[in-house]
Amino acid sequence: MALATDYRTARLVLRPVVATDEAAIIAGIDNLEVARWLAVVPNPYTTDDFLHFLEHIAVPGETFLIEDASGFAGIISVVDGVLGYWLASNAQGRGFATEAGRCLVKAHFATSDAPLTSGYFEGNARSARVLAKLGFVEIGRDIKHCLSRGLDLPHVIVEMPRDRFV
Repeated sequence: MALATDYRTARLVLRPVVATDEAAIIAGIDNLEVARWLAVVPNPYTTDDFLHFLEHIAVPGETFLIEDASGFAGIISVVDGVLGYWLASNAQGRGFATEAGRCLVKAHFATSDAPLTSGYFEGNARSARVLAKLGFVEIGRDIKHCLSRGLDLPHVIVEMPRDRFV
């Protein structure tokens, strides 16, 4: 289910991804320290990868570019009830993932009672904290392939039922 196309929070704008975002997105994600925590992102990340993302994945109302006052900060999405996100290195540690996540969780539950799920690779303490702050709780573990590292890795699955949203 598609959400609105644009959102504003206290410090952020969430908007659709457009072709002119190519350089910023590639600069943000073509970094193994970012890509290593994401399942389907290759490293290196090329123009062809961006074009595939733009044309097949970044659906307006599902996937949003995150901007702060200085520009590009990351990407966040809710696709088929799954919250996903990543932040460029220079935007990490500033509460942006929690702020953008809270915005999309609120938008999701304004139109649906279906639970949200998400997940993170074991060892990704930052994502574990963000998801816990948002109200997600662990519901299981599995093994997921990490494309950038070429490895199958332990993965934590989290969920937020409607009644946990504050």
